[in-house]
Amino acid sequence: MKSNDPFSWHGVEHISANQINTLIHSQALWLARVAGYRAKVGASAFRGTAIGVAAQILGTTGDKEVATLAAEKTYKSELKKSGIDPDDNAAVKEHKIVTSTTEMLCNGGWTDKVLEAERKIELRLPDIPVPIIGYVDMVCEDKLIELKSKAVTTNKIDAAANMQAAIYQEATDLPAEVYYTSPKGMTIFKVDHAAGINRVKRAAQNMLNILSLSSDTEEIIRLYFHPNPDDWRVGESEMQFFNRVFGDTK
Repeated sequence: MKSNDPFSWHGVEHISANQINTLIHSQALWLARVAGYRAKVGASAFRGTAIGVAAQILGTTGDKEVATLAAEKTYKSELKKSGIDPDDNAAVKEHKIVTSTTEMLCNGGWTDKVLEAERKIELRLPDIPVPIIGYVDMVCEDKLIELKSKAVTTNKIDAAANMQAAIYQEATDLPAEVYYTSPKGMTIFKVDHAAGINRVKRAAQNMLNILSLSSDTEEIIRLYFHPNPDDWRVGESEMQFFNRVFGDTK
């Protein structure tokens, strides 16, 4: 007997902030992710990971030397695992940002005491049969921190980051803030919790509605959602998948 849970039809066991942001950007691309096609990340993603490691160490131990070495090791290790040449222009550029941002954090840029890093959270929404799962960057005594790395200083919180932090706040009942780091400093924003959670609820319901159209992911894409071939987020494997779905195999 067929389950009445459209998420289970497609093997979707949970929702994440990244999935929601992909859906909001492109429903076709989100469906490609549901079908098993994963986004290929570049050096900028590894820059964020490395800087996050440095911030966590500074927040838990205060050891600047360890934080600096850990950021360097993490960045190079992630490049190696991904097969990106460390001498690639983009990789070199991001490495410089890792180095300068970590130096900024070590020289007084980071002052928060961190109790826990990468805490797993699970949030249930009414009428949505799967949980939202995520990992909080840092948990302090009186707040949560979602850390984002930028190449330049920013003066505005992104809707995507606000939504992600709002999920964590909803799950833990601790107020959340988004920290943006750059080589020249750090900017901190309080989360608009209501706006973020409303965004989450709308997206989760949208996911449910889309998946309920058919148990065949490819059929849903073919009948209802056409991808944008000029979208920089669509990689070669995803484009090949879309071409096959639409019969464009030349």
